[in-house]
Amino acid sequence: MLKYRHYLTHLETIRNTAMAAADPELLLRRKLSVHKDTLQIDDLTLRRKAKMRIFLVAFGKASPAMSRAAARILDRLITAGLVAAPNDFKGTLPRGMRVFNTGHPLPNRGSLQAGSAVAEMLAGTTADDLVLVLISGGGSAMLELPRDGIKLEDIRTLNSLLLKSGAAIESINIVRRAISQIKAGGLARMAAPARVVSLILSDVIGDRLSAIASGPTVLRAPTPEQARAVLARYQLWNRVPECIRRTLSKTRKISPRTSPPKNFLIGNNRLVVQAAQEKARELGFPTRILTQRLEGEARIAGRRLADDLLRAAGPVCLLAGGETTVDVQGDGCGGRNQELALAAALTFDGSPNCALMSLATDGVDGPTPAAGAIVSGDTIPRARQLGLDPQAALDNNDSFPFHEALESLLITGPSGTNLNDLVVGLKYPFT
Repeated sequence: MLKYRHYLTHLETIRNTAMAAADPELLLRRKLSVHKDTLQIDDLTLRRKAKMRIFLVAFGKASPAMSRAAARILDRLITAGLVAAPNDFKGTLPRGMRVFNTGHPLPNRGSLQAGSAVAEMLAGTTADDLVLVLISGGGSAMLELPRDGIKLEDIRTLNSLLLKSGAAIESINIVRRAISQIKAGGLARMAAPARVVSLILSDVIGDRLSAIASGPTVLRAPTPEQARAVLARYQLWNRVPECIRRTLSKTRKISPRTSPPKNFLIGNNRLVVQAAQEKARELGFPTRILTQRLEGEARIAGRRLADDLLRAAGPVCLLAGGETTVDVQGDGCGGRNQELALAAALTFDGSPNCALMSLATDGVDGPTPAAGAIVSGDTIPRARQLGLDPQAALDNNDSFPFHEALESLLITGPSGTNLNDLVVGLKYPFT
């Protein structure tokens, strides 16, 4: 019989299986292959011309793994490659790859250096060339080339304000696209007249390609008026740097027509949730996916998911995928998954036989070393025994110290991918 005291083992097993399904190298190898006279990229077959040069551009949290896999497959066919890797990346990449250590969630100097290097590398392309772009979550901050007059500190101020505002990622990216030369198809325009093909891992709910990394290979007209509306909606217009307001107040010219790139989605949150579902069933839990579009305030989502679990008849596993947000009102330390888990624990508050894990698949939940947290019906009673005030921690957005004191943090280290968040709720039969 499934037993409540085994919930940590069950959650670890489900997490390991779900993360294995998110392996960037595995996902890329399924979609890219070389044959005698052709390249196969997903369902696209390209004839290998004598004059063809292949330029590789990889950016986002999975860029090291994706670029390694591509280099193994393409080998000496790659003329030049550039990787905008996470700032803490210390590994090695294949010979000939230029590597930049770049920032997330805020861009750093490496992000802008990588953007300039991409523009330089692609300046001499011809119609015979292929630009293979490998995109993953976090890419919007990790590869950047701002419009004229905007400096790194301006972008960091803007992004910091947006991230703390509670704005959804799509709203944030509307503003990012409007001040960038790379986003909204800018990378594809740089690569013209070469052919552009992208392989994409989605960290965006709904998998809209124009939103993933702000759509660098999805041709879109500039929308400064939409960016102004976003900043106004979140009362940020008068708080952003003056150069941002000046840029967004100008009419932006559309670049000359560029041939549409081919964009292929090769991995998303659905793969993670479905793998978790299959493993939970193998463990003996009747399993239900509540949503794969989890969003909104983390604490509200946590309460709702916990309520659903309390009302369900055990045993059961309830799953959700997506990405919530936190409207920061306090001065504490935490992340959306830790806050969701804390709100869920308050809802459980002593109710037996329930446990919940909330996990960022990239291994980084907010400005903390944790990927998320695991809570149960025992969490709040134990907290009170330690003299902790869980409601005060939630009110102050201070979930990290709370979970740290209870040893309920989930610390995995950066995973090398980013396919949104996974929430797993388990309810056990009464024994």
